[in-house]
Parts: sequence; C-alpha cells; structure tokens
Amino acid sequence: MQELLQASGYAALVYLLFSYLVSFGSGRPLVEWINPGRRFLPLLAAGFLGIAYSLLIRAVWKYGRSHLDLLQMLVNEEKATSEVVGAASLTCFALAIIMLYLWSWWNLPRDPRTFSANPKNHVAEYRRALRHYVRWKGGLDYAFLAEIRGGVTAVVAEGSSDRDIRQGLYRLPDVPNESIDRDPRAALAEQKALWQAQAERIFQDLSHLDGLANAVRQGTNVTLCFDVRFGAFFFELIERDEAKPNAPDCLYLFGATLNEHEVSTMTAGRHFYSLAEAIRFIRRGVTKR
Repeated sequence: MQELLQASGYAALVYLLFSYLVSFGSGRPLVEWINPGRRFLPLLAAGFLGIAYSLLIRAVWKYGRSHLDLLQMLVNEEKATSEVVGAASLTCFALAIIMLYLWSWWNLPRDPRTFSANPKNHVAEYRRALRHYVRWKGGLDYAFLAEIRGGVTAVVAEGSSDRDIRQGLYRLPDVPNESIDRDPRAALAEQKALWQAQAERIFQDLSHLDGLANAVRQGTNVTLCFDVRFGAFFFELIERDEAKPNAPDCLYLFGATLNEHEVSTMTAGRHFYSLAEAIRFIRRGVTKR
C-alpha cells in the first residue's frame, strides 16, 4: 500500500507540473511565459533527469537488483517499485520539456526581453534584433531603425529577407516581372529605398497625423500601421528627447511586408511590436550612459 501511495504521489506531481506547463489558462502561455524563459527549459529537464537517476540509484540500493532488472520489472512484469515509477515518470516529463524547448526554438521568435539591455555595442544588438524578427516566415520582410541628428536621417541598422521581398515584388502590379528577372538586386534596392523614403515622409507628416488624433484626446501618434492592398507597413516613434543634446533628435522604427496573408493573420504586426519592444529594451541600457 505504501509503495502504491508513493507511486501515485509521483504520478500526481508529474501530472500537476505538466498541466501547469502546458495550461492555456492565460490565453497565450507559449508566447507569454514559456517562450520568454525557454533558455531555462534544458536546465529544468536536466534537473528532472538527475532526480530520476537518483531515484533509480536508490531503488538499486534498496532492493539489491540491477538497473536492468528494475526496468524489466516495469516493462514486463508490471511490478515496478515506486522509485522506478517515479524515475520513469520524471524521465518522460524531462523529454517532453526538451521537445517543448526544441519546438519553441524552431517555431517562435525570441522574447524581446532576451536581448541585452546594456550591450557593449548597442548598434550590433539592434542589428541582431532586426535580423532575428525579419527572418521568421509569416512576419516582416524588411525593417530598419533610423535616427535623425541635426535634421539628417541615417539608417542605424536594418534587417531584410531578400527572398521574401523578391517573391512579394512579383505580386505587385506596378513592378514589371522582367525588371526583377533582369536585375534582382536592383529591384530589391529600389524597393528598400522606397520604404526608407516612405518612412521619412511619415515622420515629416507626423504632426498632421497628430492633428487627426488630437480630436479624440488620447494623445499623439506613437505606432502607425498602414494596411494596404499588398501587405502592410508599420511605423513607430521610438524616442524623441529634445532635452538631451547628445541624443538623436528622433529614433524611429519602420517595418514592411509584401504578403497580405501575414497581415490578415496578424503575424507581421505581432513581430513588429515585438521588435519595437526589443529595441526599447536595448535602449534602457544605452540611455543610462
């Protein structure tokens, strides 16, 4: 009876931990609290494997039988001890955690908080964030961070998925397919230049857009999304601080996609907002200097 209770306790513990891990009570558990801490999942799995192995060692010492005999009792005779049942349960749970880690790493972008808030080279960290969020399928095709100093705009860092941009250009009716085939690099460079010019126009007209928003008394514009016929493009004002002479007059983020499906599923928007959050997280350390 005691062994049965111990085995039931091990099984209940594993069940509760697994239910807590994959519970969808928060609505988006994988994105909201599993993915942000996914770098700790291998350590957690290693801890469970260590506990499982210690239980198996205890069973060997307690019953005077080899590891193989104890495992054969679990599989063949169905007379396994509580320690072996607990070890097997914890091992299965550890393997599930490893699979969850691999699935998250393969399918989900990094959480914005996993980037460095005080990097040695903040421009390199900007590039890392931009390239990371642009490379995911179903998200952004192009994004860049620009700063304005003394009225001069300069691109600080950018990320680009040239293959996705090229595929999207074939869908645009105003872009001849022959020109893309003839010189793909020139077609890509032209589209990126158009996006950069568009971002500059949005910034210049931001005061007029603020005038439209002022009527509802909710403040000025911060993030803009232009859902157009072929995809969408996004603009977000990251920083504007006129009180600091060494800071840029403005720092803004621009992102674009040429795939309407990525817009209708809201994937491109989620990736852009995550990218903006990552840039702000990186800026926290930069502004302290």
